[in-house]
Amino acid sequence: MSNTPACRTIQVCAFRGDRTRAFVAAFRQALDDEKNGRGPGPTADQCLLYAGHTGVSTDWGATIYGFHPDGAGVPVWQLMDDLKNGKAYPGVVNDDTAVFNAARSHPLPVFSFDVILPDPQFQRFKTDLDAERPKNQYSYGFPNGDGDCNCTTWLERLGLSLLTGRMDEFVGLSALAASVSRRFGLCV
Repeated sequence: MSNTPACRTIQVCAFRGDRTRAFVAAFRQALDDEKNGRGPGPTADQCLLYAGHTGVSTDWGATIYGFHPDGAGVPVWQLMDDLKNGKAYPGVVNDDTAVFNAARSHPLPVFSFDVILPDPQFQRFKTDLDAERPKNQYSYGFPNGDGDCNCTTWLERLGLSLLTGRMDEFVGLSALAASVSRRFGLCV
């Protein structure tokens, strides 16, 4: 009997933000309406559809978790302005399965790839992910801002090497298109 551990899969999912003229106009109008007291701002899901998002699943996509800024009590227009200007917010991990489903039906291409790990490393990642959900230790910021990480680089903080934290670079990596999985370590 072999002592080689079984392989386990972590699925990384990502989509670029919607930059179609109609969506951007509606999004900006919602931000402006909120800022000027004329209506509600965009929803959290609309913000993610605008910005793009990365998430991770340890159960073959049944649940996809993502890292966000915790802007509780802050108007969405202010949160978006602050993030664009480099400000960081406390991070929070949410079940983002619905926003990835919304991206697919929007329709935005959702890219995914598998990171295959030996079971002990997979369990360590899963334990770290579970610990991040109730109380996150990192602050969220857009690239080149004051935060510890964003939705992509947060996964690197948890131990997945993803090469870049910029959404346009991450989903544009030719390695994603050429290889839908990457195995690290000895496993069967």
